[in-house]
Amino acid sequence: MNITGIIVIVYLFSILIAGFWKKSDNSTTGYLFAGRKLTLPAFIATLVTTWYGGILEVGRVSYEYGIATWIIFGIFYYAAGLIFLKWIAPKIHNLNIATIPEFIFSRYGKLPALLAIIMVLLIASPAPYIKMAGELYRHIFEIPELTALIICTLFSVIYAMTGGFQSVVRTDKLQFLLMFGGFALILSQLYQEFGGLDFLIENTPDYAFSIPGNFSWTYILIWGFIAMLTFIDPGFYQRCYAGNSEVTLKRGILISIVFWVIFDMMSVLTGIYALAILPDIQGSVYLTLADHVLGPLTRGLFFVSLLAIIMSTIDSFIFISAFSIGKDLPQVLGYKITGNKLINWVRVGLVISGTTAILIALRFTFVIDIWYTMGTFAVPVLLIPIISAMYGIQIRKPVLVMVFPLMISFSWYLFGVYQNIDGWPVYPMSLEPIYPGLLSSIALFYWFKGPKED
Repeated sequence: MNITGIIVIVYLFSILIAGFWKKSDNSTTGYLFAGRKLTLPAFIATLVTTWYGGILEVGRVSYEYGIATWIIFGIFYYAAGLIFLKWIAPKIHNLNIATIPEFIFSRYGKLPALLAIIMVLLIASPAPYIKMAGELYRHIFEIPELTALIICTLFSVIYAMTGGFQSVVRTDKLQFLLMFGGFALILSQLYQEFGGLDFLIENTPDYAFSIPGNFSWTYILIWGFIAMLTFIDPGFYQRCYAGNSEVTLKRGILISIVFWVIFDMMSVLTGIYALAILPDIQGSVYLTLADHVLGPLTRGLFFVSLLAIIMSTIDSFIFISAFSIGKDLPQVLGYKITGNKLINWVRVGLVISGTTAILIALRFTFVIDIWYTMGTFAVPVLLIPIISAMYGIQIRKPVLVMVFPLMISFSWYLFGVYQNIDGWPVYPMSLEPIYPGLLSSIALFYWFKGPKED
């Protein structure tokens, strides 16, 4: 085995040590929410790392579309983060909103909560990130896809199985340092060997530093709506509920946005360097670039950085899916499960979530397709009911307000898929499915808002 593979194996066992290093509080609150004692550094580390699981896709898109990638994967999400900080995070803390399905259940009842569980499982699916980790394992160790997917899932589940969210946060602290360190390493190497901005401008196509570049403004606008996923992101809700104070939440999100801005520029610039140096990459952009410009030692360190970014999201999303299955679902169905029995159910949920994610990862070609699908269906269903409940606005027909937008978005999506041209969906009136779904949700909200009629 070469030195790159050895470094990756050392990293994997270091993550296990970090996850198991300290005895975790195995009370229900301790296992699921770290005892609601997340300090500012821990909050920032786990929030920043969890948002970046799709790193290989960022490389591909920045290679193909240039600096405009920063808009769709960056600017819209910073704006969403600021809105979340101002109007949603304080509500999560003050209303003690532990999970989205639990909150929906308390405000709207059983059927809306069941639908919320389905949407949360869709949003928090670790499948996109398992797929990327599997691609990285295959590249390093030259193993079959299914084997790679199973290995990366096991390494992300095993410490969460024992230590819960506390173990996830402990590993995120290490992964935070690794993600920034790895990209600082490759960018410094690229700068020293090839030069800076002048080199990039001279050696890349015009679209690389133009906006909207190869994107259309219509497509860019879609991602402004997809960024609304932030408002219903169960990872944000879990971390805000686990924070030790409202001040920690507000400061933590604001500082996290600063780190996101820095890291986005690092990751997008790395993709543009790849375009300037290797204009005909067919496979993974970051992996091919690292093979070309880094030696065995530095390449291993960079691959560890990529794995840290991806695995920090896998363990978080698997854990969220697990307690949606093991905690929220039984509660909504009327089964009262507490204590160690609840924790054991969540552990069963970890197994179910990981297995399902592997099957989904085998189905999709591009991770961006999974993100797009999640946003298309989840935002119209959950956004309006959650915000309404937070601000005490009653809805008379919550089931209809949630189900009808889902039916609209899904029907729109199916129509486009079946009426495709050369594999590209053709939607009615050229509208992406999220638009009619969200508009119908807003319309129904205005029609049915207000107390129930006697």
